[in-house]
Amino acid sequence: MKNTFLPVSVLLFTTLLMYMGAGQQGILVPVRAGLEGFSPLTIGLFGTAYAVGFIAGCYLIPVSLRRVGHIRTYGVVASIAAVGILLHGLLVYAEVWFVLRFAAGFSIAGAAMIIESWLNSRVSNETRGSVFSVYMIVYLFAVTSGQMSLVAFDPMMLNMFAVSAILFTLALIPTSLTKIPAPEVPARVELNLKHLFNLSPVGAAGAFMVGMANGSFGTLGPVYAQETGFDTSGVALFMSLALVAGALAQWPFGKLSDQIDRRIVIGSVGALGSVAGLAIVFFGAPGVITLGLVSLFGVAAFSLYGLSVAHANDHAQSSDFIMVSGGLLVLFGVGAAVGPLVSAVLSMVMTSSGVFAFTAAMHGALAAFAFYRMSQRDAVPDADKDDFVGFARPTSPEAAVLDPRGEKKDEAEDTAKPV
Repeated sequence: MKNTFLPVSVLLFTTLLMYMGAGQQGILVPVRAGLEGFSPLTIGLFGTAYAVGFIAGCYLIPVSLRRVGHIRTYGVVASIAAVGILLHGLLVYAEVWFVLRFAAGFSIAGAAMIIESWLNSRVSNETRGSVFSVYMIVYLFAVTSGQMSLVAFDPMMLNMFAVSAILFTLALIPTSLTKIPAPEVPARVELNLKHLFNLSPVGAAGAFMVGMANGSFGTLGPVYAQETGFDTSGVALFMSLALVAGALAQWPFGKLSDQIDRRIVIGSVGALGSVAGLAIVFFGAPGVITLGLVSLFGVAAFSLYGLSVAHANDHAQSSDFIMVSGGLLVLFGVGAAVGPLVSAVLSMVMTSSGVFAFTAAMHGALAAFAFYRMSQRDAVPDADKDDFVGFARPTSPEAAVLDPRGEKKDEAEDTAKPV
């Protein structure tokens, strides 16, 4: 165990610092925007700018890595993230924040890609699954801790912006001093929509619709909690419960989907998310009931992406694994760019509960499509399925390389080849 994790401990510590900072700004920006009186449409545009920046980072960071290497590129993106979040607190203007949200998405995508490619270079096939699991645990703990830190700060003050910037700056130190050799440059992300939809219509539709729903919740969920009457501590708990519930639910849903047609699980979980969203629309009020409902919402919302990726990869060959996972990530990002805008318009028409009306529509549409596809295509045989691997949220295309399923597919296909 020591030999497995000691070589990557520096990278895991960097992950902890970076995603604590990311979790902080993810909740702080919409909360501060709501307190400043920005309209739902403006806040939705902040979410869109972040998602567009994230997609841009996935495409452009490999170019920088080829030119100047991992350590210098990581220094640049971490510095952009630190300076950017500080400027949020110093320059409270919507036009400035649009640019800063794009920069935040770009820098966090770049940092995640660099760390994950470094991790991938330091693990063997035998330890890949264990390291990937620990990485996802560190990621979820860091994001949740970052969100809950809102309890300790006044979002109208500069303090929390400064702490987030400090975390991004501290994340520079371990990688700058490390003796770990730089890994190979990650491949460019490819998006072949026709191939993805032909390969797995439910997987592709799932990534896009979940991106729309989760992007909307991440951007406008804190605003809903504020306007419903939750105080700052309540907003932090509201957002964190959804993420933690989704993380805990992935294992039972994933194991169930390994044993039966995954589309049944995707459809059922989508229906659950739709019902939970509608329940929040009609019964939401500050208190335990709404916290319970948002936990139920999180069970569905943060399980569906992993289920969609697993279903798509059931149909993929080993040579397509990284391309499929990277393409699904881009589809998720496109959905996360579109969703906040649509839900913001609904929020202006219906009050802040419009965000959950929109997520209910997306989850319901995905459920209906998954059940419909069961009548159009046979289920994947159990022998051809990959074991489920959870993703509460997609991080970067390099997570597909670190994902142990790619190696298992290679080994299985090599074994099946005639000699």
